[in-house]
Amino acid sequence: MKKFRKLSILTLASVLFFTSCETLDLDLTSNPNALGPDQASADLFINAIQEDFAYFVDGLGDPGLRLTRQLHGFFRDYDNAYTPISWDGVWSNAYQGIMEDIRLMNILAEEAGLTYYTAMSQVFQAYIYMSLVDYFGDIPYTEALQGSENLNPSSDGGSSVYQAALGLLDSAIAGFNAGGVPPTYDMYYGGDAEKWIKAANSIKKRAYLNLGDYASYNSITNYITSSSDDFEFQWGTNTSNPDTRSPIYRSNYTLNGASDFQSNWLMNRLMVGRNGERDPRINYLIYRQQGDTPGIDGPVDETLLQCAVPGYFIEPHRIAYGIYCGLPEGYWGRDHGDDSGINPDQSRRALPGIYPAGGTYDEGQFVPQYLEDGSGGAGITPVILSSWMHFFDAEVAVSTGGDPTAGTLAGIEAFFNKVDDIIDAPAMSQADIDTYIANFAAEWSAASLDGKLELWAEEFMISQAGAGIDAYNLYRRTGYPKNLQPTIELNPGQFPLSMFYPSSHAGRNSNVNQKTDLAQRVFWNSNGPAVD
Repeated sequence: MKKFRKLSILTLASVLFFTSCETLDLDLTSNPNALGPDQASADLFINAIQEDFAYFVDGLGDPGLRLTRQLHGFFRDYDNAYTPISWDGVWSNAYQGIMEDIRLMNILAEEAGLTYYTAMSQVFQAYIYMSLVDYFGDIPYTEALQGSENLNPSSDGGSSVYQAALGLLDSAIAGFNAGGVPPTYDMYYGGDAEKWIKAANSIKKRAYLNLGDYASYNSITNYITSSSDDFEFQWGTNTSNPDTRSPIYRSNYTLNGASDFQSNWLMNRLMVGRNGERDPRINYLIYRQQGDTPGIDGPVDETLLQCAVPGYFIEPHRIAYGIYCGLPEGYWGRDHGDDSGINPDQSRRALPGIYPAGGTYDEGQFVPQYLEDGSGGAGITPVILSSWMHFFDAEVAVSTGGDPTAGTLAGIEAFFNKVDDIIDAPAMSQADIDTYIANFAAEWSAASLDGKLELWAEEFMISQAGAGIDAYNLYRRTGYPKNLQPTIELNPGQFPLSMFYPSSHAGRNSNVNQKTDLAQRVFWNSNGPAVD
């Protein structure tokens, strides 16, 4: 059983390394506030790199969750959902933060023969480069990180960056196999090289899936198939000096209440469950601060939920979909694309629960939650989970003429076990789990292939709680789930098939032309379906 620890090694690691400040410049020169090779040790660098990598995964994943309705999207049209300036922080963290720290650390690691450190950094680099390609397309690689020697690095094609990243993973695997001393604080796998090899292989499989190279995907057999090997970052509970809590918790368990709205689509999916029986995971993923919702099953309150006031205009396409405005029993979130003003509901709306945010388990207590409540933020940032790999196996099976049943059921069971592993919350009833899986199996057996893919994708999306990068990739790659809640606007514009380049990159680099629209596909999505 895994426990959300009350104190993470992140606490000590953050004390050992002071974080360099972010800027909006993408000149890729050395940060004047960062430690140089003559001032720091490889251990100080690797500590900072591990933490910053978790922030990168969280920051890039959040938009993926919102675009796929796993979290409320605060935008009415896609063109203005994520503007170029929205991406400056993620881009800066990747290039001026993590990549520059890796470059400097590797100088020290090579001198000291620290092959384990270098192998870890190569896994981080590969994941980051692939993920940046997944979101933006062509990005700097061969000319990146050259400092004042090249202030305007040209971009490499996404395909070539992917191949370079696969090469980094091969080098990492070779490095781990060669042995070597792990860092004092390996925050992901505690010095277990075999687990790192499984993580590297899982990233390779994930890449081959995007590429449609199913033979290469199937050729890799040593990958993450058990939750004990999950690639994830464990957060702590310190509130300051340093703040080690999960970013999701930090934004929602505050002195002033929540900042996010939970997705009405996702909460409805969990409430409906299978065969009308509620999904047992709902009390772990969602916490209700009150037991009813204004105007839905509670008193009408125009100041709290205006759309529930009788006579309020609801667009016909939303009514036709069947989920709009609000849900009962305090599952109080927002519809996709609802960008209306913030009402005084921060201590009333539903919150992210104990998984993965390290928040509060919902026992029907209906008590507003604030700073340090629940598990205090000792949640996780998932990078790659065993459940996702099983779902990927199912996708490859159906893409090669096989049966996706085994992979899908294994993915569902793995994610149930993942959520149930939280010691700070009551264990799930095995009878409830068995009933859910039996009901799912009955729906699955009765469904067409298209229906099966819809069920498969819905379950994958639920397992993406706290992640989002792979949710965005899967949605563009397959077009599933098809039955997602529509945006409030009937014609919200082009769904982002790739993102605008960050303003700091496009505005300051003479070799970059900003995209004119969001219809440009990344290279592996050249034949992907039209989504939304």
